[in-house]
Order: sequence, then C-alpha cells, then structure tokens
Amino acid sequence: MGADHSQQQDRNHDRGHDRDHGRKDSAPTLIGSVQRALRLLEAMYAEGGVTAKRLARLTGIPLPTVYHLLRTLSHEGYVLREGGAFRLSDDLPLAS
Repeated sequence: MGADHSQQQDRNHDRGHDRDHGRKDSAPTLIGSVQRALRLLEAMYAEGGVTAKRLARLTGIPLPTVYHLLRTLSHEGYVLREGGAFRLSDDLPLAS
C-alpha cells in the first residue's frame, strides 16, 4: 500500500486536488438565489422605485422568482413596497 498510496497522492496533487480543500482549479461554489437577490438590490439602487415586472425585465429573473425574492427582502427589512413599486429601505439592516 505504501508506494501505491504515495503515487496516488502524487497524481491527485498533479491534477490540482487538495485532500482537505477539494479541487484547487474549480470555480467557487456560488449560491444562485443570493446572486439573484443581489441583482434585484442593484437594480433597485439604480432605478429607485420599480415594479416587480420591470425588475424581472431588467435582471432577466422570472417574475415569480422576483416576487419570492422581494417578499424575503421585504421581510428582512431591505426593501419597501410603496403602491405597486419596490425600493430599497432607507435604513438598510447592515452591520455597522
């Protein structure tokens, strides 16, 4: 096992594998829902008050997903709804 195991470790190392941290060469793991929520926040920052339909058009995010994300962002205090438009909260709940 000694020589064979050592050779396997060398092959893994040569391919960019790190036994404790996964692949070194791979892209980072990204959370799509977080990326979509950030795109909505960026669009609201750029546009001010904007409808969910307009946010869907601006971001390319499907309208039902926009509504779900806006509901969560509103619940967490990041977004306010005024009539049919959504905008960033005046007092964003960011850590200071």
